[in-house]
Amino acid sequence: MRLVVGTNFDDNLIERIREFPVTHIFGSHTKTLTGHGRASFVLPNVDDERFKDHLDLAHERGIKFLYTMNTATLNGKEYSETFVRKLSAEIERLVKLGVDGFIVALPFLLKIIKSEHPELEVSISSYARIYNLREVENFIELGANTIILHEDDNRNFKLLRSLQRFRKEVDLELITNNSCLWGCIYRRTHDLVSSLSSVEGGINAWFEYPILFCATDVRNDLANIIRMRWIRPEDLDFYERLGYDRFKIAGRNKKTDWIVRAVKAYSKRSYEGNLLDVLSYPQGRAVPKVMEKVNGSKDYEVLKEVIVNNKRFPSKWLNFFDYNNCEERSCSECKYCDIIAREVITVNGKDLNSLDLKRIQVPIELIQRFGGDG
Repeated sequence: MRLVVGTNFDDNLIERIREFPVTHIFGSHTKTLTGHGRASFVLPNVDDERFKDHLDLAHERGIKFLYTMNTATLNGKEYSETFVRKLSAEIERLVKLGVDGFIVALPFLLKIIKSEHPELEVSISSYARIYNLREVENFIELGANTIILHEDDNRNFKLLRSLQRFRKEVDLELITNNSCLWGCIYRRTHDLVSSLSSVEGGINAWFEYPILFCATDVRNDLANIIRMRWIRPEDLDFYERLGYDRFKIAGRNKKTDWIVRAVKAYSKRSYEGNLLDVLSYPQGRAVPKVMEKVNGSKDYEVLKEVIVNNKRFPSKWLNFFDYNNCEERSCSECKYCDIIAREVITVNGKDLNSLDLKRIQVPIELIQRFGGDG
């Protein structure tokens, strides 16, 4: 097992995860030249001195550092010679600070980095949204060292098996603990909002509004939690038997105790308690707080009380996805995740059958309040 873990730049984190099979950590400054995959307002602000000290400590512990330059857009700045010169200078500055490689989503950034530093490790971010074998082939041809697959690929076992043919050419990495909706129609917008709110001179916002859409879908149908493509710690062996041994644990916006808990759970391939404790789950953590801040709806409060009993999953529950194609079948027709949800989810101690939650609409009129002048 190899774990790739988001860092919050707390040196204590390095000390506490060193006993686990962590080979890489990843992160970035808050606002950057290109932007990246996390909104700046959820990340710790670190200067270059603090940044380098953290990297040096990681290196002393045998852990490599990958810099997240995984913006979903450069807003057309690729056409500017001035920007490209700044980009090259930024890459050099980061290399001198000690980064071992980069995580990118755009082929343009991959080519720039590899043309100047072919020795660096470059991972292709899940923000590249790789859905098929041909996309993997193309990134390999461009020089990628690692492909971080889209979360939606995690239960597409036909695809995961087919990608094993590339094991000698590229590392393949799976994300374990993101809680993105299956088939999310808000994802592209969310990628752009995160990218534009983390770039120097970008949008001024304090909350990523697509999460509000996402939380509404979860609030209206709690079985959406089961449909999400996270991987349980207990299910890692299923993926290891397919040939995967490199797993990403997201959470560079989290506190140290939270990150360590997730690293420990996945390292031990077991977690007792609420599965949501090791998943990102902004739907139930961030949205109720945001609603309170803007004097919004109380309808999302119920998401704070959701418990997904991790030990109540059937031992071979993933086998269903091995023999059924979710890409070609409607959830309303299938109902498998609804069945699992009734087995493992409770809310305030009540099972789903006893809940009576009326459907709600996304309060889009609140979005303007999430901006800098809201």
